[in-house]
Amino acid sequence: MPLREIVRVVGALLALGLLVSCTPSWQQPIPVDQIDFMSAGQTSSSAGATVTVSVPSQTETKQLFGTDLYAARVQPVWIKVDNQTTQDLILLRNAIDDAYISPAEAAYLRHSGSKQTKREMDVFFQESEFQNPIEAGSTVSGYVFTNLDEGFKSVNVDLLGDDLLLNFVFTMKIPGLNADFEYVDLDTLYPSYEDIDDVAAFQARLEEEPCCTFNKSGTAEGDPLNIVFVGTRQAIVSTLVRRGWQATEVNHMKSAMKTTRSFFFGRQYMYSPISPLYLYGRTQDIGIQKARHSVSRRNHMRLWRAPYNFQDQEVYIGQISRDIGVKFQKKTITTHAIDPYVDHTREGLLEDLAYSEGLSAIGYVAGSRISTEEDTHYNLTPDPYYSDGYRAVFFFSETSVSLSEIDQLLWLPEWHPRLEGSFDKAQ
Repeated sequence: MPLREIVRVVGALLALGLLVSCTPSWQQPIPVDQIDFMSAGQTSSSAGATVTVSVPSQTETKQLFGTDLYAARVQPVWIKVDNQTTQDLILLRNAIDDAYISPAEAAYLRHSGSKQTKREMDVFFQESEFQNPIEAGSTVSGYVFTNLDEGFKSVNVDLLGDDLLLNFVFTMKIPGLNADFEYVDLDTLYPSYEDIDDVAAFQARLEEEPCCTFNKSGTAEGDPLNIVFVGTRQAIVSTLVRRGWQATEVNHMKSAMKTTRSFFFGRQYMYSPISPLYLYGRTQDIGIQKARHSVSRRNHMRLWRAPYNFQDQEVYIGQISRDIGVKFQKKTITTHAIDPYVDHTREGLLEDLAYSEGLSAIGYVAGSRISTEEDTHYNLTPDPYYSDGYRAVFFFSETSVSLSEIDQLLWLPEWHPRLEGSFDKAQ
């Protein structure tokens, strides 16, 4: 059969499978007190208000709402606010998801059965929504219907009073996605972790790391190692999730089908597996990505837990690149083409995370691969890349840090062009 016919048949089968899997139905919802989804919730308090957030799994959502909302890419977020301030408060839904879904819309996306059944769905969804206002001294709970996130979900809760604005940020783990990092025990990768306290010793250690990733046998060099993350695991994950970075699925049949659907139908697949590269004799410990329009265009990072800490903070060595399309090759049939100007992608990450309010400092060290038009190096695909050979070192904070408060560290003998003229708080 000609390749064109194979593509057409596969596309048609995928479309049929997608249609069948999304056929809606509605069953009697199970009462909230009979489903233990709130045990995985998180609670935070500030200035007299206490907020609890929980995100039910796909199975729990089916039980709570009597239909598979995840199939319509709708994800309910349960929120409880105990208002012990002296003011009435309003929950701002747009802060949770600026494209949030109304109860009627969520019900309509899963309408099934008779006219009476559809009306019952509408009423049930409407009554399930979080109801404003939250009067002083009262407690209100309910759902906000958001767009689906898998792996992790950042939930930003803003409460507005007469002259009061309270902000709460939660990073929720969503069950159901087979993320690659869940197969790695980051705490037992090494017999012990070396502790480095001295800044100069830490810089030297980073510069001694290999310039690049490797293939499995360690005989060929791949993409340059151009980023370093320093911080607690919670601070790093929360910051990335807030900026829309997503986990990657392990490479299995289910994820392959999702990737194929994304390719054929031009949809985003934000969790598509990324190919393995090697450092410390193993594949990446964490793969994360930010999809752009389709599976063939995304930014992605690979991170490896280093065998040492800096000032009691975890250290991750990594690589970031930007996929700009798909190309054909003999070994794997297709592979991603990367933007060869990898420093541009590295600096783009700095600009991205600077808006997260979770980045406390940024510095640069040498140690990556210098690659120029005159002396060009290649990754394993092989694609050429060009770089100044510096690694960007990101320091993460567990408390909020504004853009103007980020320390820009004078670590290089000469000012890095990216930071020239902005060393107000250099150390």
